Amino acid sequence: MSTTPVPQPNFFAQRAHRFLAALVFRDFRFLALSTLCSSSGAWALIVARGAWVYSIPELEGTQGLWVGLITFAAMSPRFFATPFIGYLADKMTRKTLLQRVYILQIIQASVMAILVMTGVTNPWYVVLLAVVNGTLRSTQMTASQSLTPNLVDRERLPNAVALNQAMQQGSRAVGPSILLAISVTVGSSVIFGSGGFSFSLQDLVLTLGTSAIVFWACAAFYLVALASALNIRLASSGVIDRRRGFWANVAAGFAYIYSTPLVFGILMMALAHCVLVMSFESMLPPLALEKLSPDGVTFNQNDVYALMAALGVGALFSSLFVGGIVNHMTRGRVFLLLGFTSSLTPIGMGLSSQTGISVIAAVMMGLGTSGFMTITHTVIQSVVPDEIRGRVSSAYSMHIGGSMAFANLLYGRLADFWSAGMVMSVAGAAFTLVVVGTLIGSGFWRDIYFRGTARPVAAAASPAGGND
Repeated sequence: MSTTPVPQPNFFAQRAHRFLAALVFRDFRFLALSTLCSSSGAWALIVARGAWVYSIPELEGTQGLWVGLITFAAMSPRFFATPFIGYLADKMTRKTLLQRVYILQIIQASVMAILVMTGVTNPWYVVLLAVVNGTLRSTQMTASQSLTPNLVDRERLPNAVALNQAMQQGSRAVGPSILLAISVTVGSSVIFGSGGFSFSLQDLVLTLGTSAIVFWACAAFYLVALASALNIRLASSGVIDRRRGFWANVAAGFAYIYSTPLVFGILMMALAHCVLVMSFESMLPPLALEKLSPDGVTFNQNDVYALMAALGVGALFSSLFVGGIVNHMTRGRVFLLLGFTSSLTPIGMGLSSQTGISVIAAVMMGLGTSGFMTITHTVIQSVVPDEIRGRVSSAYSMHIGGSMAFANLLYGRLADFWSAGMVMSVAGAAFTLVVVGTLIGSGFWRDIYFRGTARPVAAAASPAGGND
């Protein structure tokens, strides 16, 4: 009696199973979609706010400072608010926290759109809204990172973390690309409005379709994110020791990081990486002017959107590729390669004098920086016990986000005096020295790069002494 041979999966099915393995879990699919949409809205807001401020004639000579200040305002909540956010992510149901954040994001993006529609040009309003947006975004990132390991099994956790990062970093291509399409279709003057808006119902209906489309699109991104998050069924939270006070519980996350060599070492490397080669948001408008403008004088918002989209394309592919790596030794070697890619591509972009080369450098820069950070997140999320994951994620975010906030403020101001490309090149060269230093210094990093010793079991002890 003959048997029917079992069909073997083709090449593409095998690759999809490897690189998209975590998507077999229903709740994680909805989390990934909500992360993609919310992050697209966040990146769209970053470039739209920067382009809007950079184009205000009254701010000539200080545009870089204002873009840096707004970027600082958007990132600084990751420094001062994350201890409270991490506590909430372990105390509250994480999906509920995520859903409430998206509702508030819809409101703040809508307020920004209304301000632009009414012709308000005072950048201090944008600074205030950027603080609100940054606080909510930090909460969303902490909640989604803490929820991810609850939605998949341990075998697929590295892939889930990588896919979550792919949604966050790759959305740089999605949000700004949509803004670019809108801008090309209807024109930047229509997008940003011309003021004189009347609050009559008739004018409101007419104006919604023509003014401040960029910012209404950001609100729409958050609306889709909310709809997706509402479909998540699993409810999870951390473990808060009610016998201890708020600050004692918050301190547990910092104590875990500082007392776990693997996590602390990864954090320090990520800190240097973010300060030197990832804090470029405030320099996007002057970089776009230097590298993409035909005459180097005329500023066009479309160039900012295109530059961010190019970074996002590289980020998306890099994060997906890292998500398919299952061998620890391979991951370590890729980590080293991405470190050099992150450091050398900013130098290439900074020194480039041709538009095509600048765009290619942007793609490669997105590939290097996103893949590098995806591996750091994968390692940390794999080793941290679930009962303290929210507080560790928030402490990690506090270090990373706080440093990027101050770096963006500095780089934005420097771009008012020196070439943005030169600032980026010097920072890239500095990170090259950091990577080389890890190779010739402590054996800790050589073990990670060449022996793959960053295994989940290496630091899975909780502060209380339990095991993951």
